[in-house]
Amino acid sequence: MPTEKQLHDAMQGYLDALNNADVAAITALFADGATIEDPVGTGVHPAAEGLARLVGALPAGSSFTLDTPIRTSHGNGAAMAFTVRTQVDGAPMVIHSIDVMQFDDNGLITEMRAYYGSSNLKSGSAAVKL
Repeated sequence: MPTEKQLHDAMQGYLDALNNADVAAITALFADGATIEDPVGTGVHPAAEGLARLVGALPAGSSFTLDTPIRTSHGNGAAMAFTVRTQVDGAPMVIHSIDVMQFDDNGLITEMRAYYGSSNLKSGSAAVKL
């Protein structure tokens, strides 16, 4: 079973790699055969292809900021709430997400699920005010 430090470090590493748009660093955090569902309800995809598509679609200057401390567990799971600030078609967008991840015994991510819906997205002038 992974340690709490491994869980925390992987979650923080994921956020740091997103902020640097570093696909290689992100994929290194995932176990072979890992899956992602981002957001939940849109289908489960192999992490290797889903992460490359997700990170590749991020506009330059996108930022990911923790809203609360990373939450670890006494098991194989951890979660974090964070805010994404980005641009879509030149307009500011803010996304409030909670990512929940499961890990293998080596501390590699086996499953990532992102929880956000339309009420968690703000765009245009509403995003600027946040």
